[in-house]
Amino acid sequence: MMKSIFPLLLILFIISTSCDDDSFRWESNPPEVRLVILNESDLADKSIGDSINLELGLELYNMQNLYFLDFEIHFDHTIFSADSFDFEIFPSFFSTTGDPITNDQNGNGQWDDGDEYIDINANGIYDEPVPYPIGSVEIDTTDLGDDEIDIFFDGGLGIPSPENNGGNAWGTGRVCVFYLSGILTESLFNINIVQALEYRENDSDPVEHSINTWDIFTLLVGSPQDPVLRLKEENQSSENSITVSLQIDDAPKIAKLQNVILYDQNVLSYTQYEILDYFDQTNYQVELLSNDNEGEISLEFIHSVVEDTDIEVEEESFSQGFGGIVNITFLVINQDDSTSTLTLPKSGVSVAGYSLNESSSYPFDLNYWTIEESLEVIF
Repeated sequence: MMKSIFPLLLILFIISTSCDDDSFRWESNPPEVRLVILNESDLADKSIGDSINLELGLELYNMQNLYFLDFEIHFDHTIFSADSFDFEIFPSFFSTTGDPITNDQNGNGQWDDGDEYIDINANGIYDEPVPYPIGSVEIDTTDLGDDEIDIFFDGGLGIPSPENNGGNAWGTGRVCVFYLSGILTESLFNINIVQALEYRENDSDPVEHSINTWDIFTLLVGSPQDPVLRLKEENQSSENSITVSLQIDDAPKIAKLQNVILYDQNVLSYTQYEILDYFDQTNYQVELLSNDNEGEISLEFIHSVVEDTDIEVEEESFSQGFGGIVNITFLVINQDDSTSTLTLPKSGVSVAGYSLNESSSYPFDLNYWTIEESLEVIF
């Protein structure tokens, strides 16, 4: 038996899509999409460089009517490995309550023939609750060329048979959980919403939402600093030469730094270098290679433990913070020019940390680094 009472239907529908922990609630725009760390308490005692397991939840807030979401979760695969995922979670953003039963004659909590219910979508049949969305999630790989790949979670989830199951979901809720393992360091997780669809009745096609009005947030994992790598002009030692230093600010503990410096070989000629205090040569091996014909200098600073993992080292032996790395002196060979530009290309910078627990190095995510890529020097 079915009752069709519009005021009661509306009240029950609003209540049924809400819960005490705010898993589902109607809110104003704009919709938000976030990744949240679900096992943050497990990371409390971890230090930068430690191995960790990471559980991330993809969550929607203030969401407009939605029955299907196509998404990608991108991360640095050199730091984290994608282990697994789970979208059969309850409550899910896409969970549906089904038609409320108003008279459960045998008290079994399920609809049986003869029980009374409210036909929310007026389709003439009882619609059962659907706890989980349908669709798929997979770990995908894209070839970016030049021996680079992108590994990411690729998913499409939504309400099964929306014409029979309430049509759309809205408000706030969790879509999927992702499990990864890797190293605790500064790293970014990005969300790409490929498509978001709203179900429309009467056999009309779904409506695609414009996500330009959505707030889609990047997740930062790790304890970020604000590292800066830059060139600085020092006081001239003579009218015919200039000295430039490589400086670093607010850096984490570094096990390896590689970079190149480019200059105009028609104006400047490399003459010498001087190692400054930032990297202690007791712990670090230093290599500088110059190619004056091409106007290029290559620098490399490597902690001894990177090359020989059997040696015993202390955490304090790794350089961090602020300081000068190296002074480089050039001879000015063209006095016709009063200025020249040196370049520190970000594409030529590579920085790594070291995990004493794992006895291995790992790359830093340079998205957190400011690389000041050019310096104009005045003669």
